[in-house]
Amino acid sequence: MVELIKTGIPELDEILNGGIPKGNSVLLSGSCGTGKTILAEHFLFNGAKKYDETGIYISLSEPRDKIISNLEPFKFYDPKLVEDDKVKILDITQDARLINLEPLTVNGIINMISSIIRDSEAQRVCIDSLTAICNSLGTEKNIREFIFELGLQLGYLNCTTLFISEIPPMTFQYSVYGIEEFIADGVILLREHEDKGELIRTLQVVKMRGVHHSRNKQILQISEEGIILKPMFEL
Repeated sequence: MVELIKTGIPELDEILNGGIPKGNSVLLSGSCGTGKTILAEHFLFNGAKKYDETGIYISLSEPRDKIISNLEPFKFYDPKLVEDDKVKILDITQDARLINLEPLTVNGIINMISSIIRDSEAQRVCIDSLTAICNSLGTEKNIREFIFELGLQLGYLNCTTLFISEIPPMTFQYSVYGIEEFIADGVILLREHEDKGELIRTLQVVKMRGVHHSRNKQILQISEEGIILKPMFEL
């Protein structure tokens, strides 16, 4: 039997027929403003609050203080979970300088991420963003090696991971380099749908190894509760 990790977002868990298989690495792809970061944070805080699972948010682009400030309007955010290290929010570039590591090499970044997760015994992880790492690696060979090796290491650590992937707006693609989606265990695509001049956020589970899931497109709404999904036909 596959052990499923509930996202804590009821509509998404229903689409996934129960949740994400434990240990899966999932590509969470979308352009700017589609809700990637909020969905990932909702996943981490739900895990800590509802299922007592430690989570880590590893940022390669935004300072920790700004991330926390942006979280404060949401009801799923609980500062005590951050204080108690049930949800760790890390700016990996600052940490890398402090411990004198070179973060932008394949081995350096993998060793750092693995060490952080191992030390905290995290069960849920978000890396924001996979695109930022890949941009620094240069060749397709390095990118493929990095994604494959990181997926293996996270599998050994038995954590369930969301990799945020930045893609251009209004395009139908899952990643910048076109290889990330083949190595990841799952792909969740966030896009924008224009309706009468209004941009509507949508979510679609493209693939998820280990479960039978719906591939129907959903409307994604962001409220103070966090992520809410509704069928497209309700528009």
